[in-house]
Amino acid sequence: MRRRCTSWKEKFPKENRYFETESGILYCGDCLEVMREFPKGSVNFVFTSPPYNLGTPYDRWSDKMDYAEYLDWCREWNELIYSVLRDDGRYCLNHYLSCGTSEFRFAPLMDLNWILTREIGFKHHGLAIWFDTTLCARTAWGSWASASAPYVNSPFEGVLILYKRQWKRRDEGESTVGGDLFVELCHGVWKAVPEKEYRKVHPAPFPEKLVEYGIRLFTFVSDIVLDPFVGSGTTAVVAERLGRRWIGVELSEKYCEISKKRLKKESAKLFKVVK
Repeated sequence: MRRRCTSWKEKFPKENRYFETESGILYCGDCLEVMREFPKGSVNFVFTSPPYNLGTPYDRWSDKMDYAEYLDWCREWNELIYSVLRDDGRYCLNHYLSCGTSEFRFAPLMDLNWILTREIGFKHHGLAIWFDTTLCARTAWGSWASASAPYVNSPFEGVLILYKRQWKRRDEGESTVGGDLFVELCHGVWKAVPEKEYRKVHPAPFPEKLVEYGIRLFTFVSDIVLDPFVGSGTTAVVAERLGRRWIGVELSEKYCEISKKRLKKESAKLFKVVK
């Protein structure tokens, strides 16, 4: 039976807690409000994929802001992430490399990297990419076989890799990434495909494999992992499975309930109740 000390939870707020396991806390609420109450320098690692602002039909979020307004909103929650990360904390941010319409094309990860490094204070470490098969179906040739107005459609998403002040960890711990996987992930091309199982209950589920890569490569066992847009619970479930502590924040109670069911199922595999 696996047991963990739960005293670390005491420094995190009691309000808005929706569900807990021995390893983590799921909050139901706006991340801008919830994260303001988190203690500074309390998190080792953040892995998240925010709403992309492309009109995805979320339960409680209007995913279609003016782009400038969207970047302002991203600046707000990233300032909070910077505050709660440890000085040697790492941060993986998943988003499109390039997207939009023929009238307005933009590069979210490039814009966000500028805001995070030039305005907030994060340090840039690198970029990993992964193949998004759903983008291959969006064929838009533009001016067929002509230089008039071709449409370049990149079938990749990117994981921006950042840190707060110091890249090398100040402490030592137990790693769970083997040598072969370590080499593969350090090449920066991660083999993951979009999640299918939970797409019926959430419009944009996060690939488990993608989260697993980030957690294995950048954290030790028992590190605290945060996802402020935990959605259907993927980051929390993978952290639970890999022996990390975790914090998830989700605006929608509907999606929190999905996360709760997944976490109960995962916890049942890992923790045996002694009668």
